[in-house]
Amino acid sequence: MIYSEYNGIRIAAISSAVSQNVIDFNEIMDDPNEDPKYIKSFIKKTGIVRKHVASSEQTASDFSYVSAKLLEEKKRYIPEEIGVLVNVTQNPDYRTPSTASLLHKRLGLNKNCIAFDVNLGCSGFVYGVSIGASLLANSSSKKALIVMGDTQARGRSSCGERSSNTRLLFGDASAAVLLEKNPAYTIRSGLMSDGEGYKSISSPYGGWRHPEGPELIPGDDIAVFNFTINEVPELIKDFCAKVGAQTTDYDSVILHQANMMVMKNVAKRIDVPFEKCPISIDRYGNTSSTSIPLTIVDKYGSSEEQVCIKLLACGFGIGLSWGVLDFEINTDDIFSVIETDLTYDDGYKE
Repeated sequence: MIYSEYNGIRIAAISSAVSQNVIDFNEIMDDPNEDPKYIKSFIKKTGIVRKHVASSEQTASDFSYVSAKLLEEKKRYIPEEIGVLVNVTQNPDYRTPSTASLLHKRLGLNKNCIAFDVNLGCSGFVYGVSIGASLLANSSSKKALIVMGDTQARGRSSCGERSSNTRLLFGDASAAVLLEKNPAYTIRSGLMSDGEGYKSISSPYGGWRHPEGPELIPGDDIAVFNFTINEVPELIKDFCAKVGAQTTDYDSVILHQANMMVMKNVAKRIDVPFEKCPISIDRYGNTSSTSIPLTIVDKYGSSEEQVCIKLLACGFGIGLSWGVLDFEINTDDIFSVIETDLTYDDGYKE
């Protein structure tokens, strides 16, 4: 575990945005092109009943833009205060440049701002916040903006046994996290990776090594499951031992929303009551790097209380990569989920 402490840095606000387009699995069972038995089995295994899917014109950056603009409005900062912009995504708008460059323009940030993409999935929140906090702590910047999002569900169609599963599994969403300097706060993280498992979750086709290939997504579900229930609980235990905490010390333990079976297994192995692990996957699906902040927003965004809560977050997945993060945040700085149909005309023609 690479352990880090970011003293004097806090998560000042969190927001999340999804598409207005909702797919309800109970409704699509009547579709003659669907297998109702398969869908019922999928719902039972994963817990997913509905999800939000981007329109054919929407990208993850559209949702990220909406999330970030909400933070600007609510927290009343000016774009010139943002000196770090980290965009975590597996679904960039372009091959080049980075989507962070596009968001930099759309958000009206100035030239004195670092902006780049990070290609990570389900561990993206933990890694993204850690990267942003590190840069903020060691720079002259006042604030950092970490955005993350994917559109894994957009345009997916049934094309084989495993890809049919992923077609149902993923939802589309983005989130934004505002970091700022504050001497009263500390963010702590523990990060790990294992490249030996890079083929366990992969999309090798359509890139430079394999420009063409089947749409079927190869992978090893058994290896991923074993990795999750063994490595992830061990990291959480090691992290808690390092910081002198118990999982029960936290108001909530926010796990990546992989599926219900995986989350219940992880919770059991770290001795935390499952009711302390908020769930959003049932209504949003697996939203990759957004699943942790989306779950936080879903749990606390509509709360009328103004209390400081202590959260433990754990993301794990593609890479293989996994990590844990703990921090404090006021519930008044967590904003309700936004549903949007916003798209962006960049001037390029099809």
